[in-house]
Amino acid sequence: MWRLGLLFASLFVMPTAKAVACDFKYDPVSMPTYYRANGWTLPGTTDFNLAETPQTYGSPIVMKIPGADVQLLAHDEYPYIVQFPAQDFVLGDDHKKMRPMQAKAIIVRYSIGGKVAAFSYGLIPVKARRAEGRWVIESEMACIFTATFIDDKGDGLFRLLVPGAFTPDLVPSWVKPQS
Repeated sequence: MWRLGLLFASLFVMPTAKAVACDFKYDPVSMPTYYRANGWTLPGTTDFNLAETPQTYGSPIVMKIPGADVQLLAHDEYPYIVQFPAQDFVLGDDHKKMRPMQAKAIIVRYSIGGKVAAFSYGLIPVKARRAEGRWVIESEMACIFTATFIDDKGDGLFRLLVPGAFTPDLVPSWVKPQS
């Protein structure tokens, strides 16, 4: 049944999305931020291997951030699959719950002044299982999206989630030079 839904999405929804792309372009006044007081669970940010060659397919867009050290985190296996658990968060004044998600991931770490300020994930949703110590992908969505998690206070908790790339206007105040 899920395959039928995937087929429907790839045949009908994707061409419709392309047709909608020929429309007026605008930038929102503010980007939605998903806030989690005790920080988001960030899989894949501690088990990387700098000796490996990083994969780049599906990597998030990397913006030039003055003073930032940008590092693509390589992992020992490819595809690298992450599993985000269900997590409660706040959007505006509304309390919501993010559903659990499994995705192929490419992770970029942004360090400023020697401290990690953000992680951006390039994500491709998948349905996968472990077999003989490796991930086997059973299905893969035909989309790639970016999610960025930001340490808004400099205490190592990544409380803010924004859709899209880490941009200069998202750099938290704790890493900006004092004037």
